[in-house]
Amino acid sequence: MFNTKTNKLNAKYKALTAVRIIKRIDMLNDTLKISTKHQIEMMFMKHYKEWCLLSYSYLENISEAEDMVQDVFVKILNRKVKTEILDLKSYISTAVRNTSLKKIQRSKKLETINEYCLADLEPSHEEFMINIEKANRLKASLNILPQQTRKVFELCVLEGAKYQGAADILGISINTVKFHLKKSYKILRSNLQNAYS
Repeated sequence: MFNTKTNKLNAKYKALTAVRIIKRIDMLNDTLKISTKHQIEMMFMKHYKEWCLLSYSYLENISEAEDMVQDVFVKILNRKVKTEILDLKSYISTAVRNTSLKKIQRSKKLETINEYCLADLEPSHEEFMINIEKANRLKASLNILPQQTRKVFELCVLEGAKYQGAADILGISINTVKFHLKKSYKILRSNLQNAYS
């Protein structure tokens, strides 16, 4: 009987203790939620220059570094999931570093795209002269072709006419168009063999 009373008292005590602990945890969580924004703002004021220098060490542009740090703080303050951050300073330092590295990756992608586009748009003087020389050789080789073969080549290859269209324009059959194209490719191949190798 004595054991049952003791067990009941221990159970009540444990239940009351558990309720008190839960209430204290709730109070702590409420104060953490209230003070988290304040803690973040205080951390921003205290370590702003340090994080700007960290970002600057990656970006090498002070205005971009300041923007990165401010963006990180705005994201932290506006985040929807209110999980507890145990070490706020290292969390923000890591976020600043990662955001700076992402910015570098994006700018490298843009640089390679811009370089690729500029390389295609602006041939060098040497390439320009080589292209002119090749065009002159091609024109000279086209002049070597017999007249009918040259007309078929110009219509089908240079102007993009279909075999039937070229045949109708020149008043010849489709097989004759094919013959002249084959002949023109054979002559051009032999004349231009050294030019493009």
